[in-house]
Amino acid sequence: MKKFFAAAAGVCLAVCLVSAAGCSEDLSPEGKDWRFAFAQGQAGQVLFCSEEYAAVYPDAERAEGICSAEDGGIAIAVADKEYSGTYRKADGDGKSALYVALFGKEEWNMVCGVTERTDGEEYTLILSSKGYAVTFYADVD
Repeated sequence: MKKFFAAAAGVCLAVCLVSAAGCSEDLSPEGKDWRFAFAQGQAGQVLFCSEEYAAVYPDAERAEGICSAEDGGIAIAVADKEYSGTYRKADGDGKSALYVALFGKEEWNMVCGVTERTDGEEYTLILSSKGYAVTFYADVD
């Protein structure tokens, strides 16, 4: 009987580890088509937003942008400005993953997770530093 419980516990542990590995792998910023949503200032006000959010933030300046990540590198193009840098994973719990991104000498926090909406789910990527935040979304396959 002890062998049965040990085997069952081993199978459960393996299933949990594979499931967790799958979740954290999905929470990588790589391999997703990130589209710019909005950028917030230090007081939380939306400074820039994509056309998709124009009705929600009518006072914000319109901007389009993208973000891509590959092999530990990250590139952002928003409002006719381009930024490139590197990133590394700092922490994660299977529901979200925290990264540290470095653009030149400036360090940004970066979190990747899934946002549940009434019409489905989207991957969410938020970069923040010095009171500013930039949000991107990508479709869940």
